[in-house]
Amino acid sequence: MGEENKNFFKRWIGVLVLAVVAVLVIWSLLNLPQIFNAVQGKLEAWKYQRLVKKMEAPYKNDKYGGKTPEETFDLFLEALRKEDVDLASKYFVIKKQDEWKKTLEKYKESNLLVELIGELESNRLEWKLTLNDGQIANFQYSFVIDKPSTEDLPLGNGKTQKVTYPAGEYSSDIIFEKYLSGVWKISEL
Repeated sequence: MGEENKNFFKRWIGVLVLAVVAVLVIWSLLNLPQIFNAVQGKLEAWKYQRLVKKMEAPYKNDKYGGKTPEETFDLFLEALRKEDVDLASKYFVIKKQDEWKKTLEKYKESNLLVELIGELESNRLEWKLTLNDGQIANFQYSFVIDKPSTEDLPLGNGKTQKVTYPAGEYSSDIIFEKYLSGVWKISEL
């Protein structure tokens, strides 16, 4: 009888194991969409994190700029004084660097850098801080045009635009953004 009990016990263990496996298979099949969605969600989250890191990298690694907006502007002016338009353009936010490099090259080719530097230095003396929330800084300055004037301003790509300024008092803004690297960049000039 001992041998029969062992065989009987082995058969029931085998049946029990098969029943447990069957229950697990059925449960897995019933829950497969949730399992698949969870795995897919984790994969998508991982892809998103990689994309965010890739997009942030240029902003974290950009070291062209100062610890303050004023320092960035002074570095920008110093690069212009040296006629280094490539360096000067790097003090702008990344998405505007190519555009400003072309524009500054046109100013250089047209021998207008000295005038531009003089105008920017004058603006720097007059500007007043109107906003600094730690991420954006806005400086506003005013200027007067005594008599109407027309200028050909270089736009880059060999193009210029005639701009007429009527006499009057004007104000303008210079806006800076702080990058993840801790440097300030010129956003609007």
